[in-house]
Amino acid sequence: MSMLQTIRDRAQGIMAWVLLIVVGVPFILWGIQNYIDVGKEKPAAKVGGHEIFDRDVTRSYERLIQEMGASPDLDEKALRKQAMEQLISEEVISQSADAAGLAVSDQQARELIQSLPYFQVDGHFDKEKYKASLAAQRLTPAQFAARIKGSLLNQQFQQALLASGFATKNEVENLMRLKNQERLVRYIKLAPKPVSRGFGDEELRAYYAAHIADFRTPEKVAVDFLMLSLDEIAAKTEVSEEEVRKLYEEQKSNYGTAERRKISHILVTVDQADPNSDATALAKAVAIRDRLTKGEDFAALAKELSDDQVSSKSGGDLGYLNRDALDPALSNEAEKLAAGEVSSPVKTSFGYHLIKLTEWIPASYKPFEKVREEVRTQAQKNKAESSFYERGQKLAELTFEHPDTLEVAASELGLKIQSTGLFTRGQGDGLADEENVRKTAFSEDVIAGKNSEPVEIDEEKAVVLRVRDHESSSDKPFEQVRPEIEAILRKQEALDLLSRQVDEMVSGMKNGKALGEIAKEQGLDIREAKLKRTSEDTPFSLLKAVFETARPEPEKPVPGNVPDTDGSRFVFSVVSVKDGETDIKDPKEQESTTEYLERGYGQLEFQAFVDRLRELKDVEVLKTD
Repeated sequence: MSMLQTIRDRAQGIMAWVLLIVVGVPFILWGIQNYIDVGKEKPAAKVGGHEIFDRDVTRSYERLIQEMGASPDLDEKALRKQAMEQLISEEVISQSADAAGLAVSDQQARELIQSLPYFQVDGHFDKEKYKASLAAQRLTPAQFAARIKGSLLNQQFQQALLASGFATKNEVENLMRLKNQERLVRYIKLAPKPVSRGFGDEELRAYYAAHIADFRTPEKVAVDFLMLSLDEIAAKTEVSEEEVRKLYEEQKSNYGTAERRKISHILVTVDQADPNSDATALAKAVAIRDRLTKGEDFAALAKELSDDQVSSKSGGDLGYLNRDALDPALSNEAEKLAAGEVSSPVKTSFGYHLIKLTEWIPASYKPFEKVREEVRTQAQKNKAESSFYERGQKLAELTFEHPDTLEVAASELGLKIQSTGLFTRGQGDGLADEENVRKTAFSEDVIAGKNSEPVEIDEEKAVVLRVRDHESSSDKPFEQVRPEIEAILRKQEALDLLSRQVDEMVSGMKNGKALGEIAKEQGLDIREAKLKRTSEDTPFSLLKAVFETARPEPEKPVPGNVPDTDGSRFVFSVVSVKDGETDIKDPKEQESTTEYLERGYGQLEFQAFVDRLRELKDVEVLKTD
């Protein structure tokens, strides 16, 4: 495998997974709470000798929320359980990969880190941004590299198993037969008919009594709060001109473009298993350079002789690469070259390289005077971070030591006690628009009158809450909700009438009556369509039900019915089924279909293997909520 392909494969094959799990989530979730934890935390689960804590589960849970998108239908308890299971599986994989002797080199980790977009500026790895990002997590480069290595190790283990899935020709043909299947269907759409009859007082009151929980005003609270804001602290933080200039120099790449060198290379690989290969490769590289010296074209020789199968196709072109994106030996040599000049053979772990500097773009930065205020704001923020976390810890301590008031913390920290209006568990304005704030405000301890723990609003804000006003839920008077109950009963009766009508129609079809005959008797419009699974102009509920219906026998349509999203109902009959073509003429479609099946089989095999590993490991779940 070529050097360039190695870098690209790692960046494309696992980057999203590594970035999300190792880089993205910690940066998103890292905040003040990490600086105010008190006491020894009890683990939520144990895998072998490894402990998993609640904070790990929370981070995994937040990651799932981000992937799925915010939705009121999400089951928090089920999702947290899923997050826990995911962490346990990841640890089982990690321990098994380690036991299997899989290893990741420092070079592999470095190449992946430099390819992560999170640490890049204008498409290139930026060392200062990398250092600043790690500093924000209180991580050393060595610690972060260890995380990356762990992720790469897990990926190696997974890929070995996922690649084991395979699909036979018969399985591919079966998939195509189903994928392209066509079904002839006749259907009627029935809407509920309005109910105009009146409802008696006794009937309405009976419904009210049976559904009293539906007619309650929701519980509400209003809170006082103290807010700690990094921006407010930064605005009051003094920084000198010297500090601003220093930060500008450190982060200069953020205000322009570092120098870039466009490099081409010819690679002669070395076979590590052959003791004579090194000398042979060097001799070949020297011979190629001699030919270049005599005037032969670099791109032509790269296409003919380079062992880098990817870059050789483009004449050895590696594109624009900054110093940190190259092996140090290549970087050092590239900096010595003038545009158009070719180096002597340079050895790396891949073999011997001849590199040519095809283009050099000098660095270009905005002058300090133009970005002074922007840099000053960032310098203030950087300088204020330690104070922000110290004050956050102090806020947590004071509001814990004085649980019945915010006054003490407000006085000592110079904060203003602010207030919200009333809000419910599900909705609020301003600060109460934050779900974490609402959840904390309605927690048992806070409702009982105690100060809350600090609640993170984002990475740069934290609040402590205290209930100022509390309104319990109460039943709405019957007369107030009488019109609402009447509307509910009318709708329910209309749906019941529709359901009976549908049942009678389906029963008639099962007894041999054609849907067309039923439609004619009832004066209904009937429609006919040839549907495929990909039909876009058909309601999804009908399409799904039609393809879940059994295959009809000749001249014996299969009846069915399904509700639509607007409360109406479809009554249908599947008349015939025509299987799709199994002969795939497009090679790309053939390849993608086979890969789709193999990926699915590989996932199933991998999950079964992980389940078996978990059975063999000492896994103990200590917390289930």
